[in-house]
Amino acid sequence: MELTSWRQLSGRGHDLVLCLDFPGGRAAAGFRELAAGVPVDASFLHIGQAAAGPLAACVDRWLAELTTTGRPVRAVLGFCAGATLATRLADAIAATGPPPMVVLFDAVSTTSDSLASEFRSALESSARHLTAEELADARGLSEQLAATCPDDLPRVAAALTDRYGRLMRAVASRLSLPPFLLSELTGGFTAYLDYLLLAGEGGFDMRTTTPLFVCSAGLEPPADSARTIMLDIGHADLLRDPEVHKLVADLLTGEHPW
Repeated sequence: MELTSWRQLSGRGHDLVLCLDFPGGRAAAGFRELAAGVPVDASFLHIGQAAAGPLAACVDRWLAELTTTGRPVRAVLGFCAGATLATRLADAIAATGPPPMVVLFDAVSTTSDSLASEFRSALESSARHLTAEELADARGLSEQLAATCPDDLPRVAAALTDRYGRLMRAVASRLSLPPFLLSELTGGFTAYLDYLLLAGEGGFDMRTTTPLFVCSAGLEPPADSARTIMLDIGHADLLRDPEVHKLVADLLTGEHPW
């Protein structure tokens, strides 16, 4: 069976190391840099574009594809919001065989505040093409939604996606952008919020093992009494730093006790 939900980052061995993070581009280093810097006898796979939830159905689909390979999963890694997906997948894997090690880098939960923050960040790249009133109204909307709908993430995401689409259509009109470019702008934002909503269904509690949290400078683990390694490395460079590469290599080879 062809792996449609996963893409290979490296292929150095039989065992699998699974990486959970948003598959789109970002300024911070991603698992591609980590896989390139960890020369162990394992193959790193990265989750592809996640479909809409529920999360349980996505985990079942991801696991079904992995099971057909007949290859053991040595570790599951999660980054940022992807950490809450990594825990759920690792528990599902452990229900069918030996539990994999679970390492979570700069783990965060999806909240109404984080959705609002991502919306404001997405607008920054187009801010010079929006009026002051449009920006103020958009920021006000995000703050209002975060305050009044803290437990209704789908509602927050839907409202922010709608407003983002309206603003990008205004930008496209002003700049005479072709339809395909407008579609890329709105589609990329929608896909990211869908991913964050999916991650919002997960969590850091696990039934089968205790995850290891690896935190960059200034960040704290999201769970009390968690196994944690704090590093003096900036968030953007965490997954490309040689110290992190050595840590992951030592964990995978047993040089660093799990």
